[in-house]
Amino acid sequence: MKTIHEEAGEPQMFPSLDYYKDPRNIGRWTEKRFKEPGLDMPPQIQEEIKAAREGELPKSLKEKL
Repeated sequence: MKTIHEEAGEPQMFPSLDYYKDPRNIGRWTEKRFKEPGLDMPPQIQEEIKAAREGELPKSLKEKL
């Protein structure tokens, strides 16, 4: 059984809007950009990606609304 990341394929720089209909794809490009050079993703970014995947707006956007 393939994981959602295997099914969705490599994250594209400009994916179609359909790509993000599955919230598990949110943040994949950011994760990839940190992973490629071997950088650790800051915990705050990890938390915001996780929250977005669960349908929650990032704190910075909530403050502007």
